[in-house]
Amino acid sequence: MTDTYKRDGYLHVRQAIPPSDLQPLRDCIQRQVGIYAEEMLRQGKINNPYENLPFGQRLAALHRENEIRLRSWNYPIFGPELHALIHHPGIADALEPHLGPNISFNGDYHLRPKMPDSVMTAFPLHQDSQYYGKPSQHAHIITVWIPLVDVDEENGCLYLIPGSNAWELIDSARDKNQNMRSFEDPEARGTPVPAPMNRGDILFFSNMTFHGSKVNNTPEVRWSVDIRYCRTPGTFNAPPHVIQSEDFMHDKLKQTKRPPMVVRGEGRPPNYEEWHSALLALRN
Repeated sequence: MTDTYKRDGYLHVRQAIPPSDLQPLRDCIQRQVGIYAEEMLRQGKINNPYENLPFGQRLAALHRENEIRLRSWNYPIFGPELHALIHHPGIADALEPHLGPNISFNGDYHLRPKMPDSVMTAFPLHQDSQYYGKPSQHAHIITVWIPLVDVDEENGCLYLIPGSNAWELIDSARDKNQNMRSFEDPEARGTPVPAPMNRGDILFFSNMTFHGSKVNNTPEVRWSVDIRYCRTPGTFNAPPHVIQSEDFMHDKLKQTKRPPMVVRGEGRPPNYEEWHSALLALRN
């Protein structure tokens, strides 16, 4: 699997997380959707809170009544459920051959509600370092993409270009939806392949790997969460340009007031209360 990741820039690990271990986060999201629905009802934006609809359907029903322009929905899930998922041993076990024994969550995560028929929640092919900035291109950041429902080509699974991790960083700029658009067509160099997945699978890829997703053509929300990991600063040797890129990312994320934390190896992983306190300290 190490050779596959180095060659392709991504790796699909099947059933790395027991689906039952994802249920606490799904329940957390469903509670937050309920709070959101009640607020929309209070404001007169909807006529029905759809409280009896299951996960995947409730937010979609709200969206049909009043368009929901959510691309990510992060803060409501900052809780013990997210903390437990970030530290899940199935994720750390999959990452260790590629990041080494000292692994940290770098502070960056996104809950993605891909709304039905929403062009806004389709992401064109991009490299994550296009968003981070050119100084990040020599860092090794791994995004772990976790579907909270089964995903395929119909509801918006990821597409990736194998081997694009070996390309240089392609110049880009944001479009009207704040998506990065490459100045060079990445499909002229490589063919994107879909990555259908089942709940419990994880997909991880590097900050230089081209990836994206298309419109969700089903009536339900395609929920996923992506979590970013790196080597714990100060625990590895690397050429100066790599260290500079890693330091750039550390400083950049510090400015966004998102606390990182050790997941495995050197350093003590913080418990949820400590992590939450760190978030409050950064935001005050």
